[in-house]
Amino acid sequence: MRFFKLFIFAVIISGMLSCSHREVFFKYRSFAEAKWYQDDSVVFDVEIKDSSHPYDLAFEIRNTAAYPFSNICLYIDCKMPDGNSFNDSINRNLADNSGKWLSKGLSLYNRSLPYEPPVALFSDTGRYVVTIRPAMQLNPLKGISDIGLRVSKKVDK
Repeated sequence: MRFFKLFIFAVIISGMLSCSHREVFFKYRSFAEAKWYQDDSVVFDVEIKDSSHPYDLAFEIRNTAAYPFSNICLYIDCKMPDGNSFNDSINRNLADNSGKWLSKGLSLYNRSLPYEPPVALFSDTGRYVVTIRPAMQLNPLKGISDIGLRVSKKVDK
């Protein structure tokens, strides 16, 4: 029985380590009272130490049932280590046509929004500055509790 418990523990720990090994950066920024104001840019400093791997990028959204839209539009700005930068905008669904949230949660819904930038990102080592702003007409944008950025090494398929 003791061997079985040790085996299960080892499997769980190795699973946790293998998942987090891909993750290079993951942070959230929270908004007071779940209100995101248009002039409140969220800035993430991402340090890339290994440019030999391609990376996946995703925006992580946490919203409450008070969020009045089925989609979210974001402005994205990125400054790269070589001094170049790019600007982009995205529009992603958070709910289906019937209003059902596409994410998981009871009172707080978590949704990962994969992002394919218009230029090759993280091809150089150094500091990347990713800035996110809401692009919705409502100010403040009610029901957005947190926004995050996740950068992880791509999985070979």
